[in-house]
Amino acid sequence: MVTEHGFVDHLRELLDDSNPMVVANSVAALAEIREKSCSPDSTVGLDSKVVHKLLAALNECTEWGQVFILDTLSSYVSQGDQGAERVIERVLPRLQHANCAVVLSAVKVIVVQLEDLRDPARVQQLVRKLAPSLVTLLSAEAEIQYVALRNINLIIQKYPDILKSEVKVFFCKYNDPIFVKQEKIETM
Repeated sequence: MVTEHGFVDHLRELLDDSNPMVVANSVAALAEIREKSCSPDSTVGLDSKVVHKLLAALNECTEWGQVFILDTLSSYVSQGDQGAERVIERVLPRLQHANCAVVLSAVKVIVVQLEDLRDPARVQQLVRKLAPSLVTLLSAEAEIQYVALRNINLIIQKYPDILKSEVKVFFCKYNDPIFVKQEKIETM
């Protein structure tokens, strides 16, 4: 019904708007439509032009707008090394963000884009940049630690050496809730 009345097309047009808040809100609406849609790939057509617009809006919008944009960018398949490098370089500053959701969304985008890089040395260099942000998430509340640990477990499967020098953060503290202790043990 949304597609039949041209609402999705209008939202796609709003991705070209000069106001980053409009772009972020249209991405959020398209993401919600994609979740509810029978054909989820048809809502946001991500090409290099749209990705460039989303990356430009990333600096100017609210943190929740950034989360929606980053989640949308995580489904983008870049066209080779240069496209992946560009996306990663624009997303890297989000690893320092105060909002844990922004950090985790940025990690997701970077991990997805790393698959398109062919230079193993560059991949290792970028993977090392993820480690401090992931470790920082482990100093947050227990619920956030749990989510971070679940994500770390997935990342370690792909990049086992990412946190080899940070083993100490996975030691269980006496006041850690049991669900956090279990995840820390599983991670080690």
